[in-house]
Amino acid sequence: MRGYFTDDLLLILPSDTTASVRLFGEVISTHRGPLALAITGQSDQGDEITVDLTGVHYLANSALEILVAVALRLTQPACLVVRATVELDLRGRLAARGWDQINTLRPTDA
Repeated sequence: MRGYFTDDLLLILPSDTTASVRLFGEVISTHRGPLALAITGQSDQGDEITVDLTGVHYLANSALEILVAVALRLTQPACLVVRATVELDLRGRLAARGWDQINTLRPTDA
């Protein structure tokens, strides 16, 4: 496996076979760089990049901003699919900032 990241709070596991990244733990502002690198590193594996946050129990707003920034850099038909539990309130947080209308960002509930 290439490009994984780990520290005391977070584990990021990019896939070698699909355009996807799985995260486990807490995503805080210091994880913005590794998160962006992990996601953009998957762009050569397909048009649909999946970020699986089902193992995340805290997502800082600055990390959410990275997901939005990556999605805004994509051109259709490419998109960023973000899977999250309802506890992270991803849809509500995106809507509160007007980011729910980004065509290349697709939140899904786990």
